[in-house]
Amino acid sequence: MTLTSNTDLLIQLKQADISGAVKQLYDHYFEGIIAQICANGGAREDGADIFQEAMLVLIEKVQNGQFRGESSIKTFLSAIARNLWLYELRTRGRRKKREVVYMHAESTEITASEATLVKQTDTDLSEVFSQIGDTCKKILTGFYYEDKSMKELLSQFDYQNEQVLRNKKSGCMKKLKELLTNNTTLLQHLKSIHFYEQ
Repeated sequence: MTLTSNTDLLIQLKQADISGAVKQLYDHYFEGIIAQICANGGAREDGADIFQEAMLVLIEKVQNGQFRGESSIKTFLSAIARNLWLYELRTRGRRKKREVVYMHAESTEITASEATLVKQTDTDLSEVFSQIGDTCKKILTGFYYEDKSMKELLSQFDYQNEQVLRNKKSGCMKKLKELLTNNTTLLQHLKSIHFYEQ
């Protein structure tokens, strides 16, 4: 089956029924993305998950006009998949560190109740982060936890320049602070688990 041109696929992805375009993208790029992820330390299942996420990002950006075909769909999809996989590797690494904290509570003199508190706080934080939106979550995580510069972050998002991204980050922080301020229980928990920052 011959792949429809980039221009025609972009047009189709903006229609009410995008199933035909999506099927073509799966047929032509699914295995390539899986190979890309496997070559960078992932499993086939990881590649399948990343491809699905990348497709959702692609469709969203096409439909809201953020991607107009400046590069090929293949190149764009591959770049999205790469960024998603790098993000997954970083968060996966942090999850493993947290598991070590939970599993070795006695050796680090953390009581069972403290370990439970950490788990609950982690869950509560995830809930708060989910309320600020995916874009804000990625910007704040990238800047504060992954030590990415504004220039690095700008390459991941479709903002005009670094100043626009800074304004967005400030708005995200304001929203996050408001949510935290309104969640006194979570704030108290964060103050109680200073060891978690070690």
